[in-house]
Amino acid sequence: MLDLFSGIGGFHKGFEQAGYEFEWVGFSEIDKYAAMVYQERFPDAKALGDITAIQPSRDLPSNIDILCGGFPCQAFSIAGKRRGFDDTRGTLFFDIARILRHYKESGKPINYFVLENVKGLLGHDNGRTFSTIYKVLTDLGYTVECQLLNTKWLLPQNRERIYIVGHIGRGSRSKVFPIGESDSLLQKSRKTRQASRQYSTTITQNLMRGAHSGGETLIQVGNVDKKGHNSIWGRVYDTNGISSTLNSEGGGMGAKTGLYQVGTLSRKQDSYDFNSRVYSDQGLAKTLAGEGGNNDNKTGLYKLDNKVRRLTPKECERLQGFPDNWTAYAGDKKISDTQRYKMCGNAVSVPVVELVATKIRSIDEQI
Repeated sequence: MLDLFSGIGGFHKGFEQAGYEFEWVGFSEIDKYAAMVYQERFPDAKALGDITAIQPSRDLPSNIDILCGGFPCQAFSIAGKRRGFDDTRGTLFFDIARILRHYKESGKPINYFVLENVKGLLGHDNGRTFSTIYKVLTDLGYTVECQLLNTKWLLPQNRERIYIVGHIGRGSRSKVFPIGESDSLLQKSRKTRQASRQYSTTITQNLMRGAHSGGETLIQVGNVDKKGHNSIWGRVYDTNGISSTLNSEGGGMGAKTGLYQVGTLSRKQDSYDFNSRVYSDQGLAKTLAGEGGNNDNKTGLYKLDNKVRRLTPKECERLQGFPDNWTAYAGDKKISDTQRYKMCGNAVSVPVVELVATKIRSIDEQI
């Protein structure tokens, strides 16, 4: 397995939970804290450093079955400047293609790749960016599938991400996608996860309980828009209802989360101060962020037991499907909360990867 832009090992952990065992794992990550955590959790994995410096003939084995990569999303993210391939981070996709091409030309193509990115990749530059990516991958001989998957199907965090899967020589055989909320594989994964994990009496337990609330009706009780408009970002909801559909794009923090605003920390008592808004814990968590603002912006602020606080790093790990304290230490070095928030925000959601990996494995078992 070749794990590119590996972060703290979400792809590796997800495939492992799907039952995969690898003879060789190499990982590429330039963030030193994420690389330290990865090496701590997977001590036998080979650290490859910067992807741009990888020379396949020198650094990689002659055969690789699976390549994974959550290539940098900032160049395509709605929260960023969306410069795409004009941003150096956006061009790193072509290093993935370079490695895939090496194996194709050697006569031993990589069987599968699984790539992940933000939803904004689909519409960037009126779809031309994604079309370029698709063409590059299909020109390498891969059958390419893609689907938007949401972490909230399995965990109480709204996190829409596009997953791109490529496979060699499958033709018209079974496809990895689509996977839907009614998919039997998803239902099985959800039931197994709920039965096997115990959650402490923190916000995580409340979030887990509120993740799939059935057909209750959301109750809007007002709007804080100064002009009197019923704007989405200004809506206030009653905590007796369920959360609105969470959104990772547009507006301020309130629009992104759709959670219940129960107050503000702004000294001016200004409800427009997005960074000071306080939310109830009875809905889904906002999409965890790896960049931008302070730690409150990365997690959101919540009212719990009459106290206002951000999510803890441990709760962020749980919202991404990692075991508790996955990012807390690397060897005898304690990782700061700031770095832990960043790493969790940049990670892929483990149970979503597990879902995709399980589908790939089931297809291979049919062949």
